[in-house]
Amino acid sequence: MNQGQRYESDRATDRTSYGEQLKAALSSLQLWFRFIEFDEPVKTGEQAAKKVQAEKIAKSIVMIDSNGEPLLAIVPERNLVSHKKLKTLLNVRDVRLANAEEVLQHSGYPVGGVSPFNKIKRVLLDQQVVRDETVIVGGGDINKLVELRTKDIVTALNPTVADISKNQTSQT
Repeated sequence: MNQGQRYESDRATDRTSYGEQLKAALSSLQLWFRFIEFDEPVKTGEQAAKKVQAEKIAKSIVMIDSNGEPLLAIVPERNLVSHKKLKTLLNVRDVRLANAEEVLQHSGYPVGGVSPFNKIKRVLLDQQVVRDETVIVGGGDINKLVELRTKDIVTALNPTVADISKNQTSQT
């Protein structure tokens, strides 16, 4: 086996372990969940919306504030995170999207698989997400999503619930 093949094999194992890691975490918390698995990668909310009901999807977005501290913003798939609203809410000079390395480092999951249940303790949940009984979020790897009860996310993570998103066409 050449090194490139071994690398691909290692990556496949890592992806499986991320999903299994999430399953173990959710089971240990005794939460209801339902994994939704796909034969192909589902790395973006847009790709996920082609597979499941778009209105049920929420994105877990890893961000870094101007103090270098990570935060997790959970917003409806159809919306964007409002940097302006986050800066005001957190009283920081700036916020930015984390790069792929930072996403993995801070959340414990790769880009495209980030779940609300990760290593980041500062969680902000858009108020629109809590309107539905269940929500579909990242399932640990790029081939999985997981459906959870919204109330379980609120109870287990104790997020700040606020208006932190904007429509794709809005500028605020």
